[in-house]
Amino acid sequence: MGIDIYIFPYRRIYSVFSMGTILENIWSMNMSRTINPVMGLLSVFFLIGLVCPVIAAQDTNSLSIDDILQMEYLHHFSITPNGNTLLYHISHGDDLNPPQDSGRLWMISLSDRRETLITDPGESVIAWALSPDGSKVAYTAMSLTGGDTYLSIYNLYTGVRTKMDSVPDELLSGFSWLGSGKLAFLGASPDALNDTRPGKVIIMDTIPDPVVLKSYHLTDGSVSVLTGNNDVIYEYAPSPDGRYILYKAAEYPESWLVNPVFRYIILEVSTGREDELFILEEGYQDENEFTWAPDSSKVYIERMQNGGMSYPVRYTSDILVYSLSEKTLTELPLQWERKLLKDLFNDDVEITPFDKGVYVLLADGTNPTLARYTLSDSGWDLTLLSGEHQGNIFALETTSDGATLYYNYNSASVPPQIYTARVRSDQIMHPLPLTDLNSDLLTKPLGSSEVIEWTGALGETIQGVIRYPPGYSPATRYPLVVVIHGGPTYTDFDSWRDGWEFPYHLLTDAGFITLSPNYHGSSNFGFLFAESIEGGRYYDLPIEDIQKGVSYLAEKGIIDPERVGSTGWSNGGILSIAWATRDPSLKAAVVGAGYADENSQLANTNGMVMNRMYHNKTPFEDPEAYIPVMGVYHAGAVQTPILMFQGTKDNSVVPAGAISTYRAYKQAGNADVQMILFVDEPHHCRNYPNQQRKVMEEIAWLTRGLLPDSS
Repeated sequence: MGIDIYIFPYRRIYSVFSMGTILENIWSMNMSRTINPVMGLLSVFFLIGLVCPVIAAQDTNSLSIDDILQMEYLHHFSITPNGNTLLYHISHGDDLNPPQDSGRLWMISLSDRRETLITDPGESVIAWALSPDGSKVAYTAMSLTGGDTYLSIYNLYTGVRTKMDSVPDELLSGFSWLGSGKLAFLGASPDALNDTRPGKVIIMDTIPDPVVLKSYHLTDGSVSVLTGNNDVIYEYAPSPDGRYILYKAAEYPESWLVNPVFRYIILEVSTGREDELFILEEGYQDENEFTWAPDSSKVYIERMQNGGMSYPVRYTSDILVYSLSEKTLTELPLQWERKLLKDLFNDDVEITPFDKGVYVLLADGTNPTLARYTLSDSGWDLTLLSGEHQGNIFALETTSDGATLYYNYNSASVPPQIYTARVRSDQIMHPLPLTDLNSDLLTKPLGSSEVIEWTGALGETIQGVIRYPPGYSPATRYPLVVVIHGGPTYTDFDSWRDGWEFPYHLLTDAGFITLSPNYHGSSNFGFLFAESIEGGRYYDLPIEDIQKGVSYLAEKGIIDPERVGSTGWSNGGILSIAWATRDPSLKAAVVGAGYADENSQLANTNGMVMNRMYHNKTPFEDPEAYIPVMGVYHAGAVQTPILMFQGTKDNSVVPAGAISTYRAYKQAGNADVQMILFVDEPHHCRNYPNQQRKVMEEIAWLTRGLLPDSS
């Protein structure tokens, strides 16, 4: 919780050192014992005395790279059906290959707030799930020293942990509970034929072998095949009672010549009977969510609403509800223009059922809106909730009666914590923190943040998040780093998303203001806003949005327009180099997994479908259309120093495309261009030394360009 300070319209500022945060941290201290409320309140005055000198002494208490890259990252959390226990998963670092991330599972007793580590201190958790009856946790892990992945079952009642034997390798890649005695997982069909011809080859664009559903019995280790499908099951969700599984499948999910068609199926496990609910063309890169009512009576399905010129891409989503007793599939009327929240890098679903309805996180730009839909005799009734944390709740669980919420609260300058609150009528009441994550980080000055709006391309409102350095002074014009998100169908939320890819607070700690713009093409602003960059406007509209955001901050006297740089990863890197190509006033640009050569990108499926989504034709079909927008043809105009990063095993951005871009700019450009290749890294860096190196080089490059006197 923060004290809201309105500086001018549409600007909402948060400070990690607000009085609300101090109180929240008091109540969340030392979760291994019960907190004395009187001592907690007395401690406020002691903490105020500590916090103020910390703010004043920011030069001696600056952030290190490890502070951000190895902070505690909150992942999925669950509550037991009886409402007595909450479990959550944290890692130390993000995107890391295990066991580098030191994943841990914690259990909180909600009666006395006692917290217990339920995984072994010497192992790193990879995946986990709570059994439907709340008695057991299944998780996969590996030793912190490395080695093979294994499956363990932890009994929440007895505290006994059992490592399972003879577990199929396929299960170790992912699983779900099937009732309380089995695990469901995906695997190869037993009828698949082996290619006995010589050589180790890949035959392009062949129909893949079927992927079927299987079950693993925890008692005897037996494996059963549950489906006989001839296509690839892509996602699935068993009902809590284990009687049914909803799954979706396609013959060739990664087809690019013909749009993939997914069929949605309800499987009755005991009989093998399958009922097809519907079929839908979808892009392989988009994933949707399925979640069941607590009593297994109905399943909620996120239905993607696709755009794309000739290949589908999700722009918004709504919700379908399938009733098992009535065998009916109906649409849940969201009554919300921007539809369902889309949060790509959040482990938790946006739909949370309870006995009489469902909580839903609705898309609303930078700050999602939490709503409740209750089923009555007259249909679905919508309630938009209110409360001090509304707009900054990014994941939640609820009790079966829907009266108590457990949720992830955070903002762009306040790291995540799990809170609990009661819901009465339309009010989220009496929120209390249950966790005390990153307590050491919270002793350091993290600056503040706010959501701002300006007029961008097409005269439309653009929303972005601005983060200020510690000790920010309105009388000073600061250098600006524009941090550009990927996607393009992603969103820069008013949410703590710091990591190696976007080290916001390491940038502000270095003396920069950062701006994260939600340019045209971003998600969570409605279908038309996401669709707007199709048909040749992929670069023009976003770059105009970004430039007008910079001008807006300059007019307000917040930033120095002569000291502006950019950084981004994936589509953010693509836009970073496109902006540098068009605007010689940009003083430094960092391009992560980006390119300016559309030709090379057609070598992989992602590049081909991106062309089909946003352009009428490929560069080979209509080269003249690409000459004005393809940066490699205009590299001679570049005046901006550019630093490029690229993983050598990136399957989203072809390394050859990034390297050809580098060489074109290196040869023809009028400024320094450098490139760093991360050996054996995919699209996201999975090894900590490479994450460190990326951030070190990035900040050094931007410092040389924007703060030359301090570099």
